[in-house]
Amino acid sequence: MQAVSAKNNSTRTNLHCYFGDFVMQRHIILKNILVIFLSVFFISTLISFTEAACGGANCSLIRGSQSGITSKGRFVFDISHRYIPQDDKQKGSGDTNEVLVPKVNFEARELELDHHREKRTVNQLTQIDVSYGITEKLTATLNAPFRNDRYHEHDDEVTPGNPAGEFNNVDGTEGFGDITLVLKYALLQTLKQQLIVGAGIKFASGEYKLRDNEGGINEPTLMPGTGSYDAILTGLYIFSVIPNRLDVFTSVAHRFTTENDLDYLFGDSTTIDGGLIYTLSPSVSISAQINARITRRDAFIGVSVPSTGGEFVNFTPGVILHATQNLAIYAHVQIPVYQRVNESNLVPNYGLLFGVSYGFNAP
Repeated sequence: MQAVSAKNNSTRTNLHCYFGDFVMQRHIILKNILVIFLSVFFISTLISFTEAACGGANCSLIRGSQSGITSKGRFVFDISHRYIPQDDKQKGSGDTNEVLVPKVNFEARELELDHHREKRTVNQLTQIDVSYGITEKLTATLNAPFRNDRYHEHDDEVTPGNPAGEFNNVDGTEGFGDITLVLKYALLQTLKQQLIVGAGIKFASGEYKLRDNEGGINEPTLMPGTGSYDAILTGLYIFSVIPNRLDVFTSVAHRFTTENDLDYLFGDSTTIDGGLIYTLSPSVSISAQINARITRRDAFIGVSVPSTGGEFVNFTPGVILHATQNLAIYAHVQIPVYQRVNESNLVPNYGLLFGVSYGFNAP
């Protein structure tokens, strides 16, 4: 009897250790997924925030790459800020001394080519994101860019008779951007691999008919919103090279755009990311990524808009500090590696992103 009792006690002890290790491994895996979730998504939005005509950022902020899966009944709240200055003048993939871009004249329904000279744009975006685990494999994410601020400088009314134009720095915009809702589903979840797909919609919630200093509708690429409802598809694959220490990942997202009621169509865009996450300690993780984005030209009343679209590749290092089990603070720096614009445009010098994320389980 004593031998049987000892054997039962040993079995219970082994089971307790096994389930304790399993719970600990699951917690670490979920934390690593959160790290990748923060890194991939916010860098993707950083890219999409930084290329369009008028030296401004693309108003269509793609949020489909927010591909993290949260556990059932868990909320993740995040607030972040992006800062992207643009004053590098570029023609194709090389430097240029002058960037002349068209004006989209909505009232006359025409493109006025080489209308103004781009000088400088400073893009700032403050955004709130909320994710909720509907099941262990299904997560819903809502993205709300509540402050989309673009300071813009250009020389207006450039003509052969007035080559210098008229300096203008009052046509920047500020306002609430377009909300996005994305559902993400884990097709594969093991200790070594994660495969997550997502689908969502971008709503026309942001201002897209703000007026310039002359009373006309401002340039579409400076607006907080696009005025269109767009579809988003995403995918994310994660592989744990060294469990609980080193993960590699790749993601892809595509935005299918629609035309707004001003007959303006922002170009479709594809974002491709690849990188690694290394856990230095339970409280510090670092990341290194290559982020690429391909955007088609915009169109107005069926006509291609010059100086829109292009290809952009960036190197992005970052760090995430886990202040507590539920609270994370992160920062990323985006460094341009390759940028090619159609015709000429302003491109980013660099990009900064920082924020705070907090998760908790619903009662």
